[in-house]
Amino acid sequence: MYALKNMNNWNRMPDALKEQVFSHLDRLAAKAHLSESDRIAYDKAVDRYNVSRIVENDIREQAVAEGKAIGKAEGKAEGEAEGRLKGRLEIARKLKDNGFSIADIVRVAGLSAEEIDKL
Repeated sequence: MYALKNMNNWNRMPDALKEQVFSHLDRLAAKAHLSESDRIAYDKAVDRYNVSRIVENDIREQAVAEGKAIGKAEGKAEGEAEGRLKGRLEIARKLKDNGFSIADIVRVAGLSAEEIDKL
């Protein structure tokens, strides 16, 4: 009733919003003309639809959260591995600067001779 009483104010309303209002009024009118048993069946169907949408959204959100957690763990592991390598390269560079032999540096730093030569 409110929508019908205030139709003169609709000139200021965007067209997209007007369409939504008319769609909603059309659904309400169609539901009002249903028999009681059909209305109960309709309400149950709407409830099932809404529940299924909620469940689907929850599943999607859970999948996104799991994906983020997996990505974060992979990124952390990759960062830690990179940090360990940088640490070993730094140790090897310092040992090389202090005149240690390549064989000693390979044994201490756990790097290959080629990696040490590049320093």
